[in-house]
Amino acid sequence: MSVWAGYLFLLAAICSNSINGMSTTYRQRYDGWYNNLIHPSWGSIESNFVRKTPVSFADGVYQLAGANRPNARLVSETIFKGEDGKPSYLSRTAMLAFFGQVVAYEIILGTDITCPIEMHEVPMVSCLPDGRCQEHDYPMPFYRSKYKHETGKSINNPRTQLNLVTSWIDGSFVYSNKESITAGMRSFENGTFLSMMEGKYPAYNDIGMPTYNHYSPHSHKSMPIRETYRLGDPRVNQHPAVLAFGILFFRYHNAMAKQIQLANPTWKDEEIFFKARQWVVSTMQNIVMYEFLPALLNEPTKPYLGYNPDIHPGITDLFHAAAFRFSDTIIPPGFYLRDAMCRFRRVKGRPAIRLCNTYHDAQASIKMYGIEELLMGMASQIAEREDITIIDDLREFVFGPKQYSRRDLVALNIMRGRDFGLADYNTVRQAFGYKPISDWRDINFELNETNPEIFLKMKEMYKDLNDIDVYVGGMLETTPDGPGPLFQSIIKDQFYRLREGDRFWFENKKNLIFTDTEIAAIRNITLYDIILATTDIKENDIQKNVFFWSRESNNVCPQPKQLKGSDLEECVPLSRHDSFAGSEFYYVFSCIVCAVVPIILAGAASIIVKHRVKKTATIKEEATKIRGQVKNKDHTLRIKACEWLNEYHNRKVTVQFGPADSILVLSRKNDKLRTISLETVFNVVMESNLDTDKAILTLMRVPKDHDLVLEYNTTNKRKSFLSILNEFLQRQGKSMEVLAATSSTIYDTAETKEKRQRKLESFFREAYKAAFDIPTSTEQQDLKVMEDILTTELTKAEFANVLGMRANSLFIERLFAVTDRDRSGHISYKDFLDTVFLFTRGSPTDKMRILYDMLNVSQDDHLNVVDFERMIRSLVESTQSEFDEKQAHDLVQAMLNTTGLGQKTELSFNDFRILLQAHEKELGKIGLHLKGTKQVYVQKRTALRTESFRVDTDVFHAPEVEPFMRTKWNSFVTYLEDNRQHVFYVVVFYVLCIALFIERYTHYCYLSEHKDLRRIMGTGICITRGAANVISFTYALIVLTVCRHCTTYLRDTVINQYIPLDSAITFHKIVACTAGFFTAVHVIGHVINFYHVSTQPVEHLACLFKNIHFPSGFEPTFQYFLYGTIPGLTGLLLVILCYALYIFATPVVRLRAFKTFWTTHHLYIPIYILTVIHGSARLSGGSIFYMYVMVPVVLFGIDKLITVRNRKLELAIVSAELLPSDVTKVVFSRPPSFLYRSGQWIRISCPAVSPGEYHALTLTSAPHEHCLSIHVKAYGRWTWRLRKIMDPSNSIGLTYPTVQIDGPYGGGNQEWYKYEVAVMIGGGIGVTPYASILSDLVYGTSTNRYRGVACRKVYFLWICPTHRSWEWFVDVLRTVEERDVMNVIDVHIFITQYFDKFDLRTMMLYICEKHFQSFFKRSIFTGLKAQNHFGRPDFAQIFKFVRGNHPRVNRVGVFSCGPPALTNSIGSACSDVNASRQLPNFMHFCENF
Repeated sequence: MSVWAGYLFLLAAICSNSINGMSTTYRQRYDGWYNNLIHPSWGSIESNFVRKTPVSFADGVYQLAGANRPNARLVSETIFKGEDGKPSYLSRTAMLAFFGQVVAYEIILGTDITCPIEMHEVPMVSCLPDGRCQEHDYPMPFYRSKYKHETGKSINNPRTQLNLVTSWIDGSFVYSNKESITAGMRSFENGTFLSMMEGKYPAYNDIGMPTYNHYSPHSHKSMPIRETYRLGDPRVNQHPAVLAFGILFFRYHNAMAKQIQLANPTWKDEEIFFKARQWVVSTMQNIVMYEFLPALLNEPTKPYLGYNPDIHPGITDLFHAAAFRFSDTIIPPGFYLRDAMCRFRRVKGRPAIRLCNTYHDAQASIKMYGIEELLMGMASQIAEREDITIIDDLREFVFGPKQYSRRDLVALNIMRGRDFGLADYNTVRQAFGYKPISDWRDINFELNETNPEIFLKMKEMYKDLNDIDVYVGGMLETTPDGPGPLFQSIIKDQFYRLREGDRFWFENKKNLIFTDTEIAAIRNITLYDIILATTDIKENDIQKNVFFWSRESNNVCPQPKQLKGSDLEECVPLSRHDSFAGSEFYYVFSCIVCAVVPIILAGAASIIVKHRVKKTATIKEEATKIRGQVKNKDHTLRIKACEWLNEYHNRKVTVQFGPADSILVLSRKNDKLRTISLETVFNVVMESNLDTDKAILTLMRVPKDHDLVLEYNTTNKRKSFLSILNEFLQRQGKSMEVLAATSSTIYDTAETKEKRQRKLESFFREAYKAAFDIPTSTEQQDLKVMEDILTTELTKAEFANVLGMRANSLFIERLFAVTDRDRSGHISYKDFLDTVFLFTRGSPTDKMRILYDMLNVSQDDHLNVVDFERMIRSLVESTQSEFDEKQAHDLVQAMLNTTGLGQKTELSFNDFRILLQAHEKELGKIGLHLKGTKQVYVQKRTALRTESFRVDTDVFHAPEVEPFMRTKWNSFVTYLEDNRQHVFYVVVFYVLCIALFIERYTHYCYLSEHKDLRRIMGTGICITRGAANVISFTYALIVLTVCRHCTTYLRDTVINQYIPLDSAITFHKIVACTAGFFTAVHVIGHVINFYHVSTQPVEHLACLFKNIHFPSGFEPTFQYFLYGTIPGLTGLLLVILCYALYIFATPVVRLRAFKTFWTTHHLYIPIYILTVIHGSARLSGGSIFYMYVMVPVVLFGIDKLITVRNRKLELAIVSAELLPSDVTKVVFSRPPSFLYRSGQWIRISCPAVSPGEYHALTLTSAPHEHCLSIHVKAYGRWTWRLRKIMDPSNSIGLTYPTVQIDGPYGGGNQEWYKYEVAVMIGGGIGVTPYASILSDLVYGTSTNRYRGVACRKVYFLWICPTHRSWEWFVDVLRTVEERDVMNVIDVHIFITQYFDKFDLRTMMLYICEKHFQSFFKRSIFTGLKAQNHFGRPDFAQIFKFVRGNHPRVNRVGVFSCGPPALTNSIGSACSDVNASRQLPNFMHFCENF
């Protein structure tokens, strides 16, 4: 039948069937389901490959088969390597060879990479003609196929691979197996596909349809996805022949749709499309079964016997992984191109297109030459010979992944068989009814005759006949007719089952799809007819049987010659690609950003802190101006300059002339840096340099002090300075002398402060060495150094500085006058040494003599009592305590009366000795305490304290000295006992953290070791997921620790006995630091993980991240994962936010810029939100963060709602009082329902100061009072602004603003009432909770209100620099003493201004205090009954004293509030005392500020 006759008959058949329309036909699904109504899944997509033989996995479950078999690449090199360019025995054409690939794509897709990725490395071996083989250092990657994940679990359930396309011949090569892809191909008009170029080509894939747009190994790039065609099979772009067939059938569908539409004009697009599809599918079935298969097997196809639903149509593993790969042997190395005139086109000077250089770049060839020349070329081109030789284009240069562009297809075929667990060659033969081979030569007698060495090599490699790969054995059976017996049986079995098991097979009359006439018409259609119907090729341009070429055919064009690889261009060799290439900059940049951001934020924090400090200073200055505390400055002259300090440092200063005859050096902030007194100087010597090219200098020589070197910008400035200085000196009656010098001379001879300090250090060092007989070096002292020391003289300011006192105090003036024997106004080395001798080696009488001389201002033979009174008053006032003349007179008279000297107005030295006779022992111990020296050698005995300064602890004996290790062990055990709850919960916390980390680490490292994330990221994913688990846990705990209302409520429950609620904030910091550590681990781990991910090809990434769809041709990079994904972007934001939160939460920011700290601390809100989003994207695993934080966040939210409710109430300020030491007392109204306990605290905000800014302050009012009060120490910006607003002299007047409070909240100090004996210790502003507690206690005990309270005795220790520092608290203590009728409270005051200073001044203060207490029953400093102590307390001795007074008490509560250094020392003392294992135990509760 002619082409056109057959075509017209076909159209007639279509028209005849149009009467029935679509009602009598069935529509076949794209995915292959429900073809078999009994077994709906048979033949569907992702169905199992069918096994005809038992599996042969190495472990019987899933491991690669053939563990003892030779290297697949070695087999390829040894057996399948040979000379190409030999024609087919039966003149099969290239059309048949490449159409076989179309058939394979129609029914098989089983080489997609499995997830998780399983890659095996095949050692690359190259063999020379002499048989020597060499292994290369770059193994070939082999990826195992996708399999059903429910399999591969046991021997009874071995791994089963999946066929990702339908098994049916249903046109999936044309239409795809997914309806969505088909929809993307359709025009939805007249049942056609979208087309372009006059309908000859499919539309471009500008919608991103999935396609295998792999890396092209010859061009080293991927084709842009938009330049590919919209065709059904994603593999269609593999090479020009496959693409040509894809376009051919595309055209065939559109041609059929056009004819159907013409014959049935009333049909809709859907009806036309599916009718055309039925005809295209039926035509393909006919061509494959009745034209291709006979040509491949060289025998006719058996007749169709009808549909049998019991026949399984599934593709067998043997067919896919072995038998149907036979066609690889007949594929030629290139494509001939010719026209209808038999003119063969030369390409790049070569006779044909090289196959290996067209992989995944087929579009280029088709666009350039069209499909007609290619189809005619393949019809004339004879295929390669049916033998075991595979061309190098497949065996050496077949396409591979981007990172390994060329692979060996034969080695891959062998490995694929092992991947599928195929049985060995003999086992398969037996399964198909053949006898097993017992001799190597029996595999192929003919081949053994011609190439016996092949079987010798086989024997050498495989060793055992029962271990031959079925692919290798089957290929060795190849005959001139085609596949050998085994492969023939496998292929025929497969195709016959496909036909008989297909309900939609075109010959099945029971499905009523086609009539007998139509079936006959379809049976007459060949590939030749389709080519002629859809291309410009005419009848005589190609032979009718396009799968064979014969010289007997009329008007056919023979090929010029059989193609050989050597005739064509060389294949582009293997190239290896690094997927990370191009991401280096972004990776380094991102790492730098992560490292630089905290530095930038730290810099910003520093700037903010400095700005806040400066602003606070301004507010402070404004506040003190209002009170008149800042005196008007004199109108003095100033000039700016730069002070040179040494060769490395200088500073900008302002020189002020005045007041009086002094010159002040001020800093940029106008703080006084130095005072130069010119009182004893009458001629000021100035030196000025002449060489002004490098620097413009002046040097002021200051006698007995360090010089002043100034630098100027211009000579005019220096001239102006000298002029002003001269005028100033003239007004003071002094002169100025200017000497010329060079800059180098000035720099070298200037006695800077540094040089002066070194001189003073040497001065003091040598003096103490001489005083204490400390041996000096045997080497001779530098005479110049000794001369400098002997000539050095101390000024009064330097002498006062080394004693730690003011130079203008009376005590310093008198001591300086006594030490300055020659009345020169300076203390020489000899004078100072004599004084040191007296204090270190002198007797009590000698020291009394010094004191007597100091008191004797007139230097007469007798001491005037008035001078004595003046000195005592000066000493007491030096402690910033008020002490008037009358009090001084009464004290001195009382002292005189007790010694019988009451009537005297003048005292001789003997009288003075009698007066101080009772203190002779203490006077013998005093020394001269000096500060400011780096090396001071003092004998230990001079540093002893007087026992009178300590709390009496004589009831205890000195403990026995224990071994060092036992002491340390006891201290450790005691610490654990004292802090057992804290230690327990911290240990539990970290055990949970470690357990959570290990759980995720183990899961990803061991339980998921075969998953892609684990294989690619290595241990990194285990660490990051473990850290993420801990982060989730810690983030949940963080919010629980700041649920203040919940914590306060729990204090009144039994839970308070088992959970240390006082340490909630400390635990909050521990959890936060732990979270920060694991966040850093998580971030660093992901930086490494992102690197590993960025090195992977897109095929791997599709397995790694199944929730991300990568468009065809898209290659994700590091920057994509970091900046283009939700986890990456949110992770980056989280890192920055965490940096900000942690940096701005540092103590310096919290103290100096609280509002900034508080604002940035609210970043927890976006951090939690972003963390949820970060994990919800499920990039590397499911998120469990919400599971951890759900309950804590709900509780935290409820706690916050209570806070918001409380804050709505505005309270009026009743009164405000500005107290000394920058303390502000604020009294405000008390809400009716506000209940609290003494020792509790609130968070308070004053909108007039700063809206929304809350600060934690302790209530100083007692619970029984009707108003609430706080005492605020002005320290930062908020507290100084509050003080300014509360100042009655402010412009606001007496109209106070309102405040808002939140609380009350519980603290450790509120537990005082639970202990029979309590020790309360307050330091600095830390006395505020005790103002409330002590008032509450005395009120309760005096009114019997606290009859049931356990507390019976309180020792209160007040630690302060001076009494004047906290004058307001003295009033509180005075009230407490008045109301303490039960003598419950024992108050001790420690003045730390004299810490470690057991000197003459301290001794005098001690004597005065002791006498004043004895005579007047109150303190000379405070007026209280409380005992005063000088220096810091010895807490251990105090606790021992308490233990001695209360031996029957089990526990003593120790409550402290103050700076961390204080509370830490108290805690250590408690541990030391508890180490003795004696009752009572001391339980420490502390609060810090």
